[in-house]
Amino acid sequence: MLTVHNIQTALDALAPPALAESWDNVGLLVGDARQAVRTALIALDASVEVLEQATAQSAELLITHHPLVFSGIKRLVDDGGTVALACRLVREGRALLAAHTNLDAAPDGLNSYVADLLGLRDVRPLLPTEARALLKLVVYVPETHVDAVRAAICAAGAGQIGHYGECTFGAPGTGTFRPEEGTHPYLGTAGALERVPEIRLETVVPTAALRSVLAALETSHPYEEVAYDLFRLENAWPNAGLGRIGQLAAPTTAGDFLATVQAVLGTDRLALVGERQRPVQRVALCTGAGGDFLDRAWRAGADLYLTGEVKHHQALVAAQRGLAVIDAGHFATERPAVALLADYLAAQLPELNIIRAVECDPLQR
Repeated sequence: MLTVHNIQTALDALAPPALAESWDNVGLLVGDARQAVRTALIALDASVEVLEQATAQSAELLITHHPLVFSGIKRLVDDGGTVALACRLVREGRALLAAHTNLDAAPDGLNSYVADLLGLRDVRPLLPTEARALLKLVVYVPETHVDAVRAAICAAGAGQIGHYGECTFGAPGTGTFRPEEGTHPYLGTAGALERVPEIRLETVVPTAALRSVLAALETSHPYEEVAYDLFRLENAWPNAGLGRIGQLAAPTTAGDFLATVQAVLGTDRLALVGERQRPVQRVALCTGAGGDFLDRAWRAGADLYLTGEVKHHQALVAAQRGLAVIDAGHFATERPAVALLADYLAAQLPELNIIRAVECDPLQR
């Protein structure tokens, strides 16, 4: 039987939590990681309507793109809003996972997914992630327990490199220690020097998973005192970052591309800045509230920038610069996250019953 933790581990492989913005709130937000899950409902938002669907479908888990809670909650009272929804999830025994800006920035995440839907080629991040928050864990384990320790720390979030899991390295050696009086060593006796065949086990750990990985290490390791080292890494994170920019296979016009966006995203609530006949081939995009990245799109040489929210003054600047802009709405540009997550989890966890929530844009433009 799958648990919330199993599903979260699969999601973290697609959208590593370390890619989330500092202000964001991702991962398990409500519920118990040990809870068994047969059915998961995937939605853009944890709204009243979505919770009603979860109840009707007996879904033990709700997976959303937008977090239900962004900042700390000081009172668990029915406020008619976010706290009320969180309390309802607790009462009904349903867990909630969120994958937000970590999914936006992931190499195979939401922005890449939308770029592919729109037919962009030679795609790269609009705002690349320069380095990943990654640590190297080195721990010394008796040969008899290496497999158990490796399995435990990897299940807690260690050892993920791209699409490869349980990535570790082991080198044999001899560990020495002299237990002092009052200790209860797994091996050896107090006062005597002990020599033990050990494996130096190395792996990578996302900073966000460090606490759970160290807890798993302490639980699975046989020694009373576990010797380990942590090293900060500055590895590049290829193809990770917010937004995307790429080329269309053939030149088109802003008006024709607007029609493509309308068909692909399934919305007629679009606004265009610029002339419909403006030539377009190099396209930048950022799902959701990406108006602040308009300058980056222009400096990257985009003919057109697609996003979900553009402010009045940003539209004026774009028009002055001759950059065509499509505002397709926050909901329409991020709703594809539901299909992305559903298809991914279906491939990774075929035993999981996955339901896609029915949702409507709360902003009727």
